Amino acid sequence: MYIKMTEGEDEKMSHRWQKDADGILIFTGLFSAALAALLTVSVQDLKSNPQDTTVFYLANIYQLLADPNISRASILATPVQPP
Repeated sequence: MYIKMTEGEDEKMSHRWQKDADGILIFTGLFSAALAALLTVSVQDLKSNPQDTTVFYLANIYQLLADPNISRASILATPVQPP
């Protein structure tokens, strides 16, 4: 008698655990898909744009060539950081 009652309760409990595990797996699958989509869109913003670096250096070269009154010592003393 006790065995039959516990088997029924065990069956119900295992069924609930299985549904909980299914829900967790569905949630993690959807979460990872959304996260992957976000990362693929935002990873482009993390890379530096080579055109920005080129424009930066060309602007510096232009400033050096456009103003002949700038001394070479002052040019070398100022650190230049590209974007």
